[in-house]
Amino acid sequence: MAKSSNITAAKGFRAGGMTCGIKTSGKPDLVIITSDFPCASAGVFTTNKMPGAPVIVSKKHVANGKAQAIVCNSGCSNVCTGEQGIADALTMCLQTGQQLGIDPSDVLVCSTGVIGHMLPMDKIEAGIENLAPKLKRGPQADAATAKAILTTDLVPKTAHVSFKLGTKTIHIGGIAKGSGMIAPNMATMLSFITTDIAITPALLKQVLKRVADISYNRISVDEDTSTSDSVLILANGQAGNRLIDKPGKNLTLFENALTQLCKDLAYQIVKDGEGATRVYRAQVSGAASIKDANLIGKTIANSPLVKTAVHGCDPNWGRLVMAVGRSGANVKPQKLDIAIGGILLCKSGQPTQLSKTQLVKVEKHMMSKEVLLSVNLNMGQGESEWLGCDLSREYITINADYTT
Repeated sequence: MAKSSNITAAKGFRAGGMTCGIKTSGKPDLVIITSDFPCASAGVFTTNKMPGAPVIVSKKHVANGKAQAIVCNSGCSNVCTGEQGIADALTMCLQTGQQLGIDPSDVLVCSTGVIGHMLPMDKIEAGIENLAPKLKRGPQADAATAKAILTTDLVPKTAHVSFKLGTKTIHIGGIAKGSGMIAPNMATMLSFITTDIAITPALLKQVLKRVADISYNRISVDEDTSTSDSVLILANGQAGNRLIDKPGKNLTLFENALTQLCKDLAYQIVKDGEGATRVYRAQVSGAASIKDANLIGKTIANSPLVKTAVHGCDPNWGRLVMAVGRSGANVKPQKLDIAIGGILLCKSGQPTQLSKTQLVKVEKHMMSKEVLLSVNLNMGQGESEWLGCDLSREYITINADYTT
């Protein structure tokens, strides 16, 4: 399989994307991903209390740990659409299942886009009928699939990793979308993952949850959690490895590879944040617990004041002090160290004296495309890393004009 392949890199998967007419721009807006063989499946979904109809339906369909296809439209989210929205999501599953010759309950469904509009089902049903027979493998099909799930994204997000289990090569491919309404506990983001590993549904679910918690759930563009977030994975077992049905070395290898892929996709989402010009890493260490480290990392990733300082290339470490103090974590001010780009600006809760050379380095670092913000509480072994992006004037422009 060519290196540029992703969602169909694993054996037995086909995919495609096309324009069915949902978006007035004429850009692609419909995707189908399928396996030629039954799959173990798992999903992680939004924590928003107003989930879209597709989230409700996909949660039900994935509950038995089986699925064989994903259908997704972009341009309309099918959120706040009542019983008709549920019926439309089920119709998308039914139509896709009929076209692929599989049970509709083995189809997972997603929608992304503007909230509060009914799906144009005539266009979607015609699109599914047109697209399903044309699903293929390879870079061209993968590129079309990745593009058709986008909304305000500027670029597609794709990733592929492979690793060995004995003599067998395992492939994991993934695509994602997300640019705004991105907050910890996922975002206006969708991520679809395919793999040919043989694994039980129960273990697949456990691994996906752990991986999502340290990748998609540690990013922030604007602290708004979407109504449509879904991370879905299909595993068809076609790599031919011995079934992973218990914890051990093989499960660890798979989890490490999946973590690599999901962290890659999560980084791409933050990098493509609406109006974003740079990414920042909030690295927290020395916390009394991992929980405390996550509280601080999350607060730094979410803080509008930190985001605007990063946008303005301002090494204002006082905003990090503020974030640490309001995070709810256990803190001892006299032990707090803060560094930017590896240069210590605050030691034991007090400012350090920097040379002119160090000041120049800090200022130069703040202008780079990736900024490193480090906080050490010197209270324990808890550590965590979160990703954020700057908050720019362009973000306001994009979201002020979103439906107009």
